[in-house]
Amino acid sequence: MLAALAFAAAAAAATLIPAPDDWRKESFAFPLQFAPGIPYEGTEYLRFSPAWDQFADEGGFSYVVLWDVKAVPVEPPDIEDHLETYFNGLMSNVARGRKLAEPPKSVVQAHPMASLPDWQQGFGVQIRTYNSFSKGEPLLLYGEVTQRRCSNERMQIFFALSKSRRDKPIWNSLRKARGATTCQSAA
Repeated sequence: MLAALAFAAAAAAATLIPAPDDWRKESFAFPLQFAPGIPYEGTEYLRFSPAWDQFADEGGFSYVVLWDVKAVPVEPPDIEDHLETYFNGLMSNVARGRKLAEPPKSVVQAHPMASLPDWQQGFGVQIRTYNSFSKGEPLLLYGEVTQRRCSNERMQIFFALSKSRRDKPIWNSLRKARGATTCQSAA
């Protein structure tokens, strides 16, 4: 039964975020266990590049996230707050599990980004956090965050994130995944 549920969740992630088959898939229901303060109802879908855990490589820590959630107003400060809550909870939780020191708080800066087809809002972000998946070293992530309404009841927030600057080749894959993501429902 659990294997069937895991397969269904991975299939939904593959459907909502079209990415190469070798990109690992995960999904989680809101509220997120490590960040329950993010006030959404719905599902988080993730796709990790094959080099995600090769932190010294250009493609290290590169992945995409889609929040397919109940529609609520989203303002620019919300993006910063939600990402800080997300990374504070994620890195703290992982550090605790790996018996690392509690990481300092993450800091996020968002700025408006040129509009993209099919997305109502866009932001470039920089996330200063700590890599609790490695040795707890400082980590600077670059990102693009886009948001759109799919219906009166549903919206999507898409995050493309990488430790590589936004002009590096890995961004071609991240943006391609965003461009192929549609408002179709996983249900």
